[in-house]
Amino acid sequence: MEAASLFTLSAYRSFPGLAEQCREARIWVRALVRDFYDVADAVEVVASEFFSNALRHTASGRPEGEVDVGLVGLITGTIHLEVIDQGEATTTAELQPFDPLRPGGCGLVLAEALSCTWGRAPTDVDPCFGVRTPAPDHYTGPMVTWAHFHTATRP
Repeated sequence: MEAASLFTLSAYRSFPGLAEQCREARIWVRALVRDFYDVADAVEVVASEFFSNALRHTASGRPEGEVDVGLVGLITGTIHLEVIDQGEATTTAELQPFDPLRPGGCGLVLAEALSCTWGRAPTDVDPCFGVRTPAPDHYTGPMVTWAHFHTATRP
């Protein structure tokens, strides 16, 4: 089987690290996954949450910052989403217990609920295979936040 035939979708784009670009990223993601109607909403929401986290918690949200977004659809029925920040995180990405009275802090709860699995890894690790690799101590480099979604649709 040819390598190209393993994919039903493959796209990558960089966005300026501005809050209004979160909407643009959502529109871009939605256009790419609309044919995967059973997971399109979930992929769009999780992409938006990961994008917002990159802006809020890393150098991506600083002047001249960027956020990279990638989507890969495999013929096996898996959609792989990744959002790459520019590092220098101010917090760690940890799933917190849901608290309806706490403003914010629901992004990873949504990712957990809407995806099959998600994780975060340094950019030199390939997250396509579901690797959950913690960053080494004192690591401040870029990170990939990724999620997998299973779809029954084949565009």
